[in-house]
Amino acid sequence: MSPANKIDSEKLFIALILFAGLAMAYLLGSSIDTSIVVQPTVVREVSPELASVNLDLTVLDNILFKQLKVFGVIPVNPGQTGRENPFLPF
Repeated sequence: MSPANKIDSEKLFIALILFAGLAMAYLLGSSIDTSIVVQPTVVREVSPELASVNLDLTVLDNILFKQLKVFGVIPVNPGQTGRENPFLPF
């Protein structure tokens, strides 16, 4: 392959990549719905199926669960905190 053909093929490859990028940007940009629809929040009652759910708490009776230990201090005591406003210069 001669150097002139190599340069031409590189330019063609770059042009194809740019064209594909612009086409993708156009397709993605044109598919975005710019209208914002705000729907009011509706408070619903608990469905009877959800109200009748029975939780299986037998896992709490497992010996492995009972062997778990508290790791650390509870409640956590807050230590030294950072600056009040970290964006202020020193």
